Amino acid sequence: MKIEHVILDRDGVLNVEVAGGWVLRPERWVWEDGAQEALAVLAGCGVTLTVATNQSCVGRGMVDLAAIEAVHARMIAEAGVEFAGVFVCPHAPDEGCSCRKPEPGMLLQALGGTSPERAVFVGDSATDLEAARRAGVTPVLVRTGKGRGVDPEGAAVFDDLLAFAHVLSRTGTP
Repeated sequence: MKIEHVILDRDGVLNVEVAGGWVLRPERWVWEDGAQEALAVLAGCGVTLTVATNQSCVGRGMVDLAAIEAVHARMIAEAGVEFAGVFVCPHAPDEGCSCRKPEPGMLLQALGGTSPERAVFVGDSATDLEAARRAGVTPVLVRTGKGRGVDPEGAAVFDDLLAFAHVLSRTGTP
């Protein structure tokens, strides 16, 4: 079945993870190697692109949501593609929300009208893979960010987002 929607994790997939774990200011944003090219390839496939990211730095009181939105404004400005949405879970891990990955809430919201069977979620962590499974979305693991040390548990695995994008552009599926 041809993929119509690619949901992307942010940290470790689109941007390089920083010491301390969070990009709290736009000037700390650094793209993962090949990520912008990958976005262009994916956009060329005609898929819907969205981002779904846990940002517990908000719930932990390290920064407010406006600061995260400023980081995303830079990401969007530099991406060179259109995102259908950027979805953020601002909650701390102990808040018990339904949007924090591995819960599926944020991915289900990101899907919009797309059938889960026609979507993939590209992440770099076990919680990303679990969120995809719980949402009925195909999980894809990239070996950037935390992805080098993650057991893929049956997920498709790629060295990075660009490798995934090239396969999707040729085959329509991961």
